[in-house]
Amino acid sequence: MNNSIITTDKAKCRDCYRCVRVCPVKAIRIADGQARVDAEKCILCGTCVRECPQQAKHVRDDLQKVMQILASPDKKIASVAPSFPASFGDYGGGLLPTALKKLGFDLVTETSVGAELVAQATAELMDKTKTTTWVTSACPVVVCYMEKYHPDVCSNITPIASPMIAHARYLKKKYGDDAKVVFIGPCSAKKGEADEEMEHSVDAVLTFEELHQALADAGIKKSALEPTPFDDVRPKNAQLFPLEGGLAKTASIASGLLREDFITLSGSKHVVEMIDHLSDNTPVRLFEALFCSGGCINGACMGPAKDIYARRNKVLQYHKRKTYEAEKEFDIAGAPMVDLKRDISPRTLPQPQFSEAAVKAVLAETGKHTVEDELNCGACGYPSCRENAMAVLSGMAERSMCLPWMRRLAERKTDQIIDNSPNGIVMVDAQFNIVSFNPAFARMFSATDKLVGRPISLLMDPEDFEKVAAEVVPRINGKVVSLQQYSIVASESIYRLEGENVMIGIFVNLTKSKEEEDRIARMRAETLEGAESVIEKQMRMAQEIASILGETTSETRVLLRKLTQLAQDVEESK
Repeated sequence: MNNSIITTDKAKCRDCYRCVRVCPVKAIRIADGQARVDAEKCILCGTCVRECPQQAKHVRDDLQKVMQILASPDKKIASVAPSFPASFGDYGGGLLPTALKKLGFDLVTETSVGAELVAQATAELMDKTKTTTWVTSACPVVVCYMEKYHPDVCSNITPIASPMIAHARYLKKKYGDDAKVVFIGPCSAKKGEADEEMEHSVDAVLTFEELHQALADAGIKKSALEPTPFDDVRPKNAQLFPLEGGLAKTASIASGLLREDFITLSGSKHVVEMIDHLSDNTPVRLFEALFCSGGCINGACMGPAKDIYARRNKVLQYHKRKTYEAEKEFDIAGAPMVDLKRDISPRTLPQPQFSEAAVKAVLAETGKHTVEDELNCGACGYPSCRENAMAVLSGMAERSMCLPWMRRLAERKTDQIIDNSPNGIVMVDAQFNIVSFNPAFARMFSATDKLVGRPISLLMDPEDFEKVAAEVVPRINGKVVSLQQYSIVASESIYRLEGENVMIGIFVNLTKSKEEEDRIARMRAETLEGAESVIEKQMRMAQEIASILGETTSETRVLLRKLTQLAQDVEESK
């Protein structure tokens, strides 16, 4: 099926793994914390779309394609699924056909007409094959599931087109091959079914959600609409097709709860169980299977609708009404001859095989060394630790998806940080009793394990803890306290642990720093004192030298003058 029918909005996707948990075939690949649909494995049930709490999964939007069809000159025909009353209950009384014609459709018809053809063909097939066990082909998800995951029992699928395909072929046979048929329904898998049908009878598929959006975009309000009947013909009983037992009712097959040869079922769990009963000796002749729990009225793309019981009642009420006398009831005998054959395509998916050693290695990497270590809690989305390990080996999962292991890892790292911290850390409860403390605190305060559960007041004045507990102060940051009984000077920080009724005390030992600071202060004082003594001595010495130099200089000056005078006298005597 088309690779892009179900996509993930990466901006919204969070690693909650809900889509992995709810996916019936585990077709969700987790990479770097992001979940995306593996198209090869996907059966397009849309469960991940419906269940995603972040609304990060989306079904391919074909509105633009439909708008292009509606702008074409060809005849445009809407084929509306019989589950429409469950989603458009407030468009009753013929308002929905009017709204669709305002959008641009020339004819608005009911897919239930195709369901009438399918139901009759199924009844005829059962008459011809008295011993074969059949599974109805109306639900594309059931068919895709069997084709991909149980190809060995694909021969049990009725080789009959689905109501959507049957009706589209009927419409083109009646109104011409150039007519454009747009199917409108609640099922994401219909987009894939339409893409893969060789004849391409269905030109486009709109979900009910997309139709709601289209009506809103076009500004169509039901209060301004006048009733219009559906075009073509009115089906007899096939409006019940989206409910459990709807095919049997349409084909006039008695489907009492106590019959052993006919079973109606819905929901992925029951479909899986059904596969186990497709054997030659089963008494069941026909399984009418719908993949969505409760039937098509619980389709992934139903749009705004009430609970499933209210939806069921809406469909039942619509079936009982004969809204317009002008509607003609469908007569199969007078209908155009339509080819209802379909091809079933078994497609075996690759099944990678992993050695026991490889599986155990992955289990060991996530802390599961024995069978007892395998919690099988399902938090990762897989029902067992071994299945998760095999998903890791196949590239569908990551080791970090194991939440208990990640939690233990985080706790272990936190414990290592706390245990190896040089700072004393203590946890105190609301009654100011000691909950726990780290080795550094034990060394600082000579504390032993016997103090756990005892008041913090046995070690220190609890006043600061009391202030934080009473919210006199929101927290204490770096307060310097002197704990003389322990010969400690410490920086104290106390705060309340958010979301917990406990307080954390952190004590940074400043004693050595204080001693070092005092030693440096003493050295500074001693140095200054010594420097002053040296300076004083130097000053006295300088003064003495200056005095001596002063006397010597005076005597030298007198001597030099005498020598100069003598030299002058000698010169004059010549």
